[in-house]
This record gives sequence, C-alpha cells and structure tokens, in this order.
Amino acid sequence: MTLQTYDPQKLDQFALRLLDLASIVRQMAAQSREYGIADLALHDKKALEWCANLEQWARKTQVDLEVRILQDKASRRGQAAAK
Repeated sequence: MTLQTYDPQKLDQFALRLLDLASIVRQMAAQSREYGIADLALHDKKALEWCANLEQWARKTQVDLEVRILQDKASRRGQAAAK
C-alpha cells in the first residue's frame, strides 16, 4: 500500500468518484424495478470485500484525521500560551 497525501480537493474528488459508482448502482436498481427484473445475477464477492475494506479504511482514516486535528489544536494553544 502506498501512502499518499490528500488535500481537501483531492478528498472531494475521491468522494465524488465513489458517489458516481453509487449512482450507477442506484440507476441499475431503478431500472430493475422499472422493468420488473428481480433476479439480476452479479459477481459481487470482490465488490463486497472492497466495500468492507473501504468502510474500514474510511473509519480508520477519519479517526486519524480527528487525532491530527486535536494535535494541531493543542499545538496552537501551546504556542498561544507561550506568547
């Protein structure tokens, strides 16, 4: 795994990519309903595994961000108190 840095814009681009994928699946669900297709066969094992990994990654990354925010706040308070 390669560690990459992300700014807010790159995070937004990544989120939009995920939303685009979700939109495709939602469109498929709507079309299936519309045309009465109740049994679309999918090879979903890998996709479900990736989703589980993405959920775990997102939660861990969110906690890492929250820790970073707290560290930055503490650092700023320390600098302000030292003045």
